[in-house]
Amino acid sequence: MSEQNTDARGTLSRRTVIKGAAWSIPVIAAATAIPLAAASTTAPSRPTKPAVTCGSTAAGDNGSYTVDGERVIVSYDSAPDIYELNAHFVDGTSASYGTNYATAPAQGSRQWSVETGKPVSWAQVHSFNTHYQNGVCQ
Repeated sequence: MSEQNTDARGTLSRRTVIKGAAWSIPVIAAATAIPLAAASTTAPSRPTKPAVTCGSTAAGDNGSYTVDGERVIVSYDSAPDIYELNAHFVDGTSASYGTNYATAPAQGSRQWSVETGKPVSWAQVHSFNTHYQNGVCQ
């Protein structure tokens, strides 16, 4: 038994249009679900370097500081006259933080945590002779 897809005037029959629409619903649903699924996948995580602590009294440093990914935590033996951290990042950019950049802790603080927002590749802290570079204290 064969079905006619057009009427006498050569236009599509209602039955043909409804069948076509019924078949297109799963196709449209699948097509819209694919981009949503792709957008919801988690990007592979970047391997993180372990936290590294630099600084020592023997090196003439005023305490120590720890570089932990996108954060530098400074512990001073005595509060410095000026707080300053210069950092270079994995993406090739750099930034400075501290007294002259309105990002210093309260004067007299012996602890300072700086959130850089980017992975640190090099760091220098004012009143420290030791520098951090690519996972190593120098």
